Amino acid sequence: MRPVDIGLWSIQSKMFEHKPSGEIALVTVEKAESAKGVAADNEDLLRTLRNLDAAGAKRIVVDLPVRRSGSPEVDAQLRAELERLGDRVILTKVVRQDFLESRAIAKSSRYFLDDMRVVSSDYQTDFLDFVWAIEPSYSDGHERIPALWTVLNDSQPAQGTLRVDYTVDVPSIRQLASSELGKSRPADRATFKDKSIVLGAASARAHSVKVPEFGYVPSSMVHIVAAETAKRGAGGTLNWGTGIGAFGILLLLAAMLFRDSPRRRTAYVLWFASLVVAAIVTAKMGVRGEFSAPLAVGGFYAIFRVSANFKRRHLYIEQRSKLPNFIALQRDLGDGAAGKDAAIVIAKISRIDAMFATLSQTDQGRYLRQLASRLALGDQKQTIYYDGGKNFAFVLPSAAFYDLQGHLEGLRAIASQSVNVSGRDLDVSMTIGVDQSFDKTVSSRVNSAISAADQAREAYRPVFIISDFATDSEDWDYSLQARLEDALSEDRIAIKLQPQADLRTGKIVGAEALARWVDEEHGDIAPSRFILQCERAGRLDDLTKRIMQKSLRAGENLLDDNLDPQISINVSAIQFVDHRIADLLEENLAACRINPENLTIEVTETARIEDFAVAREVFDRIGRSGVKFSIDDFGIASANFDALYQLPFSELKIDQMFVQQIFQSHMARSIVANLARLADETGLVSIAEGIENQQTYAILKELGCQVGQGFFIARPMTLAEFREMLFLQSSNGIPRNLVG
Repeated sequence: MRPVDIGLWSIQSKMFEHKPSGEIALVTVEKAESAKGVAADNEDLLRTLRNLDAAGAKRIVVDLPVRRSGSPEVDAQLRAELERLGDRVILTKVVRQDFLESRAIAKSSRYFLDDMRVVSSDYQTDFLDFVWAIEPSYSDGHERIPALWTVLNDSQPAQGTLRVDYTVDVPSIRQLASSELGKSRPADRATFKDKSIVLGAASARAHSVKVPEFGYVPSSMVHIVAAETAKRGAGGTLNWGTGIGAFGILLLLAAMLFRDSPRRRTAYVLWFASLVVAAIVTAKMGVRGEFSAPLAVGGFYAIFRVSANFKRRHLYIEQRSKLPNFIALQRDLGDGAAGKDAAIVIAKISRIDAMFATLSQTDQGRYLRQLASRLALGDQKQTIYYDGGKNFAFVLPSAAFYDLQGHLEGLRAIASQSVNVSGRDLDVSMTIGVDQSFDKTVSSRVNSAISAADQAREAYRPVFIISDFATDSEDWDYSLQARLEDALSEDRIAIKLQPQADLRTGKIVGAEALARWVDEEHGDIAPSRFILQCERAGRLDDLTKRIMQKSLRAGENLLDDNLDPQISINVSAIQFVDHRIADLLEENLAACRINPENLTIEVTETARIEDFAVAREVFDRIGRSGVKFSIDDFGIASANFDALYQLPFSELKIDQMFVQQIFQSHMARSIVANLARLADETGLVSIAEGIENQQTYAILKELGCQVGQGFFIARPMTLAEFREMLFLQSSNGIPRNLVG
């Protein structure tokens, strides 16, 4: 980085101009052209010394080699003159033989050096012949001799390396040839009175060095400029470590504090401006700053940012949709095994290629961005990825959803609504695949989720979830039907009751009966899994019969204790294709003492009702007994409003997908508020699912929801636990957490 520093220092030397003190002058001595050679040089030096002595010079520094000649008489006179001048005359010699510059300078004879005051004339140039720094003394390993510039500076002795300040105006330093000295008028020679005079070789015989802006000058000039630098208190340094520390911290703060692009760009401009200001200030002060290091840091950071931006805009961004791609997904999740609580979700869009054949590139991007917005449910913190083909991806924390399958089915129903692009309504056909496995790499899990989306079917299984349970137990997959048959025949599928509370009073008013299957080998089996298997195997009616019988018996047991809460039973909409479900219900109601008005049928998957006329007949037949109907998961299936309009429901259950997003999404809150108002205006009871905390409970109450259920109110429990809860409510009043 030295060339960069040299370039900056050269620019700095031109920014300002400092006048020299006028206390130092340079007298150049020409090489004699006579046949006498060295003797003539010594005669010329002798005359110059006498002239300067006569002019009243304070100090004379002979910065040129003084050698023995072939004339002993001339040498003796010169030696005598040097001794007469005493401490007023100083000779120089080179000390450092490891400097190429020093080896190029001729040496003075010991005859003249002995018993004289001697200083070092050493200096070291860079590859461009500039001298940027000079030491206060030099040593050859045996003795240390002060540098020439230190005796020209009458202030305190120098303690460290001096950075030569080339803002000193070199042409203003008085220079005169020795041949002109004897010819000058007495008034001109008087200007040398009380001055320090440096006798240096003229350019023709000197080892020249470069001075910024002025080119080559006699080497003696470097020591004169160094002395002028010291006289004005300059010559310090701002080293690379200080520069990196100061400007590196500033750059780090700019990167950390300013996240948005406009403010960050402004911070970068200010950072560079501070570097320029520092360069100007140090030039003014005569301080040598090593700015190449902070510039290098800034350059490396700029390269990093440009690379990162390029990757973000090109490598990590799908250009048509402007959404992050699957490479970005793997980057965000890391290279190792993803977290155990993260579910990777793939939404596969069917027939998208044929649709895009009719759309412009711009409209294709709009279509994709609208789908991404729906999948995010308006949550700006949710990142949606797109692979450039048929697949979208996002990540969900599995632990945040009690029923991930239900949540994703609801999400799919919302995202599958038609999309309007440039005045055209475009259909959306979507299946969803999920990978919930644990100890696999991200790329493997993404491929697994894509495979799951391929296996999903819009008609009967739009959401397909793969987990370690599914992938690590193929034998279990193949024997699921047999195990389910055994569980049904051995009556090992039980129910749990999840309490429902009146949000206005906090009173427990009922419970939803939930199917539970605990397998001996695999433990709890998700209802979404075995219910689907029952449907495929034609055993859905058997499962519904067992759940209904257990629920009605639970109601009877509670009735024996003078407790008559509302009991809700889930029934799939596909069971309303004929009157078998009505026959089953009437048969079981006739065999028990429960009041039919305390029984509610929650109809799930209403989008699968194909013949509303037949379904209406079944609803009316069951309704005549006093049993009520609830439309489950309202708002997340495409036929919900159709079903709500055509069938005699008395309850409207608001899906937990909206309820749990009520604080994060303004849209979700508006949907809940409007559904509660819809229920109120149509005479239906509104029930909110998925209440997980006090804040959600309070806001639902404020929005006008009448009944709620969720973990905040109570988790699913056994009949005995539910009975105890109702007894405690009767004796102790409403639970404190539900009051207020």
